[in-house]
Amino acid sequence: MFGFGLAAASLAFAACGGHSTTPTPVSSATAAPTSTGSAPASLSSPCASSLGVAYEPDGGNGGSLNGIQVTHFEDNAEHLCAAVLPTSVPNVIRFVAPVGPIAFALDQSDSVALLYNATLGGYSYAQDVFGANLAQLVPAGSLYDLSATPTPVPTNTAASTALTPAVTNDATSITILDDSTLGVALIVGPATSPQSIIGLTSLTNAPPQFGSSVPFVGSTNTLTSLSSTSFGSIRSYTDTSGTSNVLVRGKTDLLAIGVTGATTGYQFNIKSEDTNLGSNVDLRGYGRMAFSSISSSRALVGGTTAGAAGKLTLITGLPNAITESSSITVPGTINSIEFTPNYGTFAAVGTTAGIVIVGGVNASALTIATPFGPDIEAYTPSYTNCLGTTSKMTTIYSVGWSADLKYLVALGTSAGIVCPSGYNATLVAIPFSPSSGSTPAPSSFASPTAAPSGSPSPSPFPRFFQQNNVIAPPANADYLYVH
Repeated sequence: MFGFGLAAASLAFAACGGHSTTPTPVSSATAAPTSTGSAPASLSSPCASSLGVAYEPDGGNGGSLNGIQVTHFEDNAEHLCAAVLPTSVPNVIRFVAPVGPIAFALDQSDSVALLYNATLGGYSYAQDVFGANLAQLVPAGSLYDLSATPTPVPTNTAASTALTPAVTNDATSITILDDSTLGVALIVGPATSPQSIIGLTSLTNAPPQFGSSVPFVGSTNTLTSLSSTSFGSIRSYTDTSGTSNVLVRGKTDLLAIGVTGATTGYQFNIKSEDTNLGSNVDLRGYGRMAFSSISSSRALVGGTTAGAAGKLTLITGLPNAITESSSITVPGTINSIEFTPNYGTFAAVGTTAGIVIVGGVNASALTIATPFGPDIEAYTPSYTNCLGTTSKMTTIYSVGWSADLKYLVALGTSAGIVCPSGYNATLVAIPFSPSSGSTPAPSSFASPTAAPSGSPSPSPFPRFFQQNNVIAPPANADYLYVH
């Protein structure tokens, strides 16, 4: 099994702009010290081992805390966990350095985190993370140094020429294409030189290894010229038909890339460019983009090159075209977007004005659904803050969905909240109906006739979960992962 994993990882990445090139596999660059993390401690919630879990990296805002905060919000019987005290602090999986963007394969078989390099002042380390499918993250093996040129320098065997591997002092976004031994981590950042996607393999056999670089411009690319070559956000998705597409976003434009399987790995073809849908500002993490959960041919993009931070655009026709099918303006600045899993009927949009539920994402005209409370367009959850008083969550940093689509999860805060812990964000989870885009009737959460299996829940089941003292992300960063 070990030998097969190494062989598959070595052959799992071949990249080019318009023809098939197969770089010779190389070993990782010089690695930093090994990070082993720490054993999970008991949570303040009774759901210490449960179905619904959310991960929030410290993002450099954790002070002496380097790692990922873990919040369990849904028990094994698919009910919200019992309430925790307003002063409770989430569990932490510790790393040797601050953790920025983290990516997971669709089936959680692979995970890679980007770690901060204090010497270079950016996120230039990549580390495999095991145990995501068990909701028990473990930093695995040594760190891969993205700023160091791999040795020996790989060769473009198709052309028998030396390949120029891309390096970066600060990676700002990461996504994982495919899964298990075929999984490939794709990494971008404006500081990457030469500007390319950096591909890492060996995600199931730590440490990661350099696979190849995917240049954005070149004579063999499908698009031979671009308006920009500096990109800071990347997302990928493989739908149930097996079609894989990648979106790469910079401040001035958006690229659509089609991915096809080659004999020895993957071929990347840059197909289309849209100069209206750049981010306008530097983003970290998911880049205010989300693929439809039922088709990799459509996606939502928040913001525009011109700076319309509240504009949400539905794009279709990917990757051959970036067709702007519909757009609406939502309240506030868009920070985060996620389609509902499996159905793709609605999307949650986290903004500086609250949570907006958007319909029509699987059709051709976007609409704003009725909010969950008395708010006009954006839902601002009421919660008990870390000081024990009631607040309205008006700023939403990140949104996500439980895997069973029963709960909407959001990370945010209220203006003026300063917690003794120094961590001022709160994570909330509320029931959600994928058929109506609203909260289900209270009768759906009546008291059980028998105690549910798994971790205990109170009776009647709670309809709202919150966890205070969560680390807020840096400005323009969206890191939260929900499963």
